Amino acid sequence: MVDYDLSENALVGLVTLALEGQEGIRLVQPGARGVGDLIPGRRAKPVRVEREGENLAVDLMVCVDYGKPIPDLAKEAQRCVTETLTASTGLKVRAVNITVVAVEYKEPNAA
Repeated sequence: MVDYDLSENALVGLVTLALEGQEGIRLVQPGARGVGDLIPGRRAKPVRVEREGENLAVDLMVCVDYGKPIPDLAKEAQRCVTETLTASTGLKVRAVNITVVAVEYKEPNAA
């Protein structure tokens, strides 16, 4: 049997890929630094993955499109992230927590 370890960056990459195809929801883009960001470790990350043994907990900070049903978008994102992590790593996902930090209006004719 081959022993391996997954870095947090690898897990975050899998989560990011899982959400790429989702319409109406996307990860928050890291913004400008604020006063609270001067304290080491305090900068908000759009994806956090905590691992306890064989269990994962994922925290997501997302933006959603105006007019889309937020509960439906969140459930679909939770399903996609859970399926992707489970299929790719064999680990159990115990929670995918979603925080909606912005609702964005996109004009119908915008590119």
